[in-house]
Amino acid sequence: MPSLSRVINHPLFNVVFFLLARQVTKVLPLEDGSYLWGLRALYYGAQAAIMLLNLYIIQIIEKKNDQTVLRYVEPAKQTWDGTTTKDTLVVTNFADYDKSEVLKGLKQSGIGLAMVTFLHFKFGYVQPLIIQAILGFKTFFTTKEARIHLFNQSTSSGDLKRPFRVDSPFGMNSLNPQPKTDKASIKKAERAMKAD
Repeated sequence: MPSLSRVINHPLFNVVFFLLARQVTKVLPLEDGSYLWGLRALYYGAQAAIMLLNLYIIQIIEKKNDQTVLRYVEPAKQTWDGTTTKDTLVVTNFADYDKSEVLKGLKQSGIGLAMVTFLHFKFGYVQPLIIQAILGFKTFFTTKEARIHLFNQSTSSGDLKRPFRVDSPFGMNSLNPQPKTDKASIKKAERAMKAD
């Protein structure tokens, strides 16, 4: 029997949840104006709570101030014109790394907020307000930072070991180049930096 954490983190969970929530929202009288303000308050209240939770995690990170050195090679990225950048050596510490990951999540939340707001006010879609109000919390509580700093899960191995694996939609991680932590890759990146 798979654990609850595994089920919730599985990429198909979001798809199944979306389809079920869509069926439930078809039954509700969402066009009724008396429900609309409540749904807006639910959605924007949820987004504000998620933002406050992210800021709370940043506070926890700053309080712990884990200065353990983290060295890894960030893989080359493909640019819009088709060229690829070089592998980059990153030297940081756990506190700064975790803080930057939380800020990435906040940025993604802001983009999602803008998209749902646009869809709602421009095209009148109501279902995303309900779905994202709930999925936002699911997404937040399953982030690696929340699992480390709120639930005190172990970071010595598995998917919580820093640097984090780059997740890909539908679990296709082989398509995303992953950060390299082996000594050979780090030395190669150091030599490339000295040559430049």
